[in-house]
Amino acid sequence: DSTQLAGCWNAVNNRFRYPSLSPIVLLSALLAPVIIPVRAANELAGNKPSVTLHASKISITTPCPSTMHSMSRSCPTAFEPPISLNTTAAGFNKRAVYTYSVTAGQIIGEGSKVSWDLSGGPGPGYYTATVEVKDNKQRRAVASATVTIANCGDCIITHDLPCGMIYLDCYDQVKAGTPITCKAAARFSIYSPITLEWSARASNDKDLSARIKKTGEYVSIPTNDLAGRTVYVSVDVIGLDPSCNRSAAASTVVKP
Repeated sequence: DSTQLAGCWNAVNNRFRYPSLSPIVLLSALLAPVIIPVRAANELAGNKPSVTLHASKISITTPCPSTMHSMSRSCPTAFEPPISLNTTAAGFNKRAVYTYSVTAGQIIGEGSKVSWDLSGGPGPGYYTATVEVKDNKQRRAVASATVTIANCGDCIITHDLPCGMIYLDCYDQVKAGTPITCKAAARFSIYSPITLEWSARASNDKDLSARIKKTGEYVSIPTNDLAGRTVYVSVDVIGLDPSCNRSAAASTVVKP
């Protein structure tokens, strides 16, 4: 009958009933499949490779061109030494490979520390060095560094020859008692200020240097007792490179 059927059904239920679970245990069981993937993703993100590239200089000032010189001598006389590049990499194995590329100049060396030589003559502007780091696990990262090259602002045009030039102009002849006047014209702007040293001698080998009177770029030499003689005048630039022509000479005839 119905009473016996209900009893049988309850017996079956009691035999296969699961044990009761607390709310905390049940919540943990439900969240476990979610926590595991999140933790794995965080661990992967923490191992993401990274690279930084540091340059020892971020700006370079070029020396003056061959047709110019530094007015105050504040410009560099030669192009600066190569820039040091230092790469710091994280998240790679020991077999990581460093590959560099530059928009000007060339890279010297290999590995995490190299030199960037920009002395090949690139003009003013911005130049970039880039490093790519890879390993055999297909991990890869890239970093860059930029350097500015600028002309020195103190350069001016040189109108003189490399050693400069000096001229000496004296009267061709004077009457005895009239001073000999000479003028020196020196073009040595790259060596300015310059010092001129004067000397004079008569055709009888008498030294007249003590007679020379200087007034700016002019000199005068008294001739009271030099009738019938020739006066030889010379001027030298002091401190000039010995390989350069640094002297000029002229002569004046003293008539009776």
